[in-house]
Amino acid sequence: MTRSAKEMDLHVCPYQIAFILDNWIRRLLQPPTRVVGEYIRPGNTVIDIGCGPGFFTIDMAKMVGRDGEVIAVDLQEPMLDKVRKKSSKHGVDGRIKYHLCGKDGIGLNKEADFILAYYMVHETPDPARFLREVRQLLKPDGKLLVVEPKMHVGRRSFETMVEKAGEAGLVVLGYPGRKGGRGVLFGRTSTP
Repeated sequence: MTRSAKEMDLHVCPYQIAFILDNWIRRLLQPPTRVVGEYIRPGNTVIDIGCGPGFFTIDMAKMVGRDGEVIAVDLQEPMLDKVRKKSSKHGVDGRIKYHLCGKDGIGLNKEADFILAYYMVHETPDPARFLREVRQLLKPDGKLLVVEPKMHVGRRSFETMVEKAGEAGLVVLGYPGRKGGRGVLFGRTSTP
């Protein structure tokens, strides 16, 4: 069943305008290797939450190599379909798994070395619950990179999200620059 953001009553980018999420201009401004390259190694398990049309997914699949895997997660099946088409074209289709999540949860049972939540935490109906679920998906030494758009997420809202992450069992490892927005790198605490 094809689900759209409108049908789910969510404020997310609809798949019909996915082209604005993956184009040559964005690749110049937010090259995936610069944004996530330092966190991914060959053989890693990576989760791309809110993957959209696969702007980061395809590059991350190249980074994890033949022994790694990337799990592309999105609310909209048409977005996942776009990733499927691109992954085949780029020769990384065997490295990517596809997961259609619900609006109230991710619904994965997997541990990852790295998780990317790019421009999407502010779109979740309950960011605190989302962050608790993401913490459970991280390996003990795993990392979560959250980047939020400055045009939609003010400094105070971002700081509130960081506080909620702390309450969810995530610890701030740093505030990396040059990620294309307000960025924070989290690790997992030993207790939730």
